[in-house]
Amino acid sequence: MKVKFCGMTNYEDVKSAVDLGVDFVGFVFYKKSKRYVSFEEAKEIVEKVKGEVKTVGVFFGYDKAAVVEGFNFCGLDYAQVYEDFEGIPTIRVYRIKDKLPDEVQDGLVLFDVYTEKGGGSGKSFNWELLKSCPYRDRLFVAGGVNVNNVKFLNDLGTFGVDLVSSIEEQPGKKSFSKMKEFMEVVRGLR
Repeated sequence: MKVKFCGMTNYEDVKSAVDLGVDFVGFVFYKKSKRYVSFEEAKEIVEKVKGEVKTVGVFFGYDKAAVVEGFNFCGLDYAQVYEDFEGIPTIRVYRIKDKLPDEVQDGLVLFDVYTEKGGGSGKSFNWELLKSCPYRDRLFVAGGVNVNNVKFLNDLGTFGVDLVSSIEEQPGKKSFSKMKEFMEVVRGLR
C-alpha cells in the first residue's frame, strides 16, 4: 500500500517523511486552508526532493489553465483535482457522502469524505462501501485514516492512503513521531 502525507508546508517535514519511506507528499494550494503553501514555496521544496518521492499539488478551486500552470511551475508529479482532467498526470478526487460514484476517471483516484471545507477534517466515509469497489488497485482513501484503522484498507487491497491531520502536531506542522509510527504500522502490513 502506498502512503501519501498531505498538507506539507515546510522542507523539514517533507525530508522527515521521505526519510521514513513515504511514497507521495502533497502541497495544498487552496488559499483558505491552514496548510496553504504558495507555488514558489512548493517549487523550492520539490526541487530538493525530486526523484526521492512523488510530489502532488492539491488544486481546489482553480481553473484548468491555472492547474496546468502551477503543475508545470512547481515541477510536480501529479495534480490532485476535483473534476475530470486530461493532459497532465492527475489524482482525481471524489467526495463521498453515502454512496460511491457510478463512474470514475481513468488513472489514480482519491475518495475523501464530503465536507463543506473540502478536506483535512479527520473524518471518514463508510469504508464498507469499498468492498464492492472494482478499482481499489488505483484508489487512495483519505479522511480519518490512522494507525488503528489502516489495516482494514490494506486488507481490502487499496492502492494507497492519504493522511493529513492524524500525523500533525497542529495544522501545517507534522509530528515526526506520528509519521514514524504510521509508517512502521504500514510496513508491518506489507
